[in-house]
Amino acid sequence: MQRKALSITMLTASVAVGLSLLSAPAALASGGPGGGGDGGHGGGRRLGPAVSTSGVGSLGSPWTLKSQHDDDGPGLVVGEEFEIGTPAGHVWSVAFADNGVTFFQQTVTADAAGVRAMSKTADLGVDQVMSVHAVDLGTHEIIDGSVDLPAL
Repeated sequence: MQRKALSITMLTASVAVGLSLLSAPAALASGGPGGGGDGGHGGGRRLGPAVSTSGVGSLGSPWTLKSQHDDDGPGLVVGEEFEIGTPAGHVWSVAFADNGVTFFQQTVTADAAGVRAMSKTADLGVDQVMSVHAVDLGTHEIIDGSVDLPAL
């Protein structure tokens, strides 16, 4: 009987955590830089240093990927921010993955400042490889990048 009660308790806790992750505002994607008055960091308290990388796409568009631990969710999360210097009007498909599992995918149209996409996912408490894959739907330029985010 105790085993059944424990199983029900664990199931209830798992469902509650899952629902809270689904109900949290998960993403923002826009043309150009923006942000909600918090410097574009998601609004929560940042935990530990950000890791970032930058490069150029297959046709030369400059990009930057940044990832950081944050407490802006139901528990700890990892925030990911991606920017592309691209002409206004270009339409990009952007996907974020955490240890190879896609958690964000959206089509974004660049404004005069380029493209900016942000999202968050659960902090797994282990080292996480945060990656981006982006494709310009008009020119077919490709961007692939990743950062290693050490566990807290």
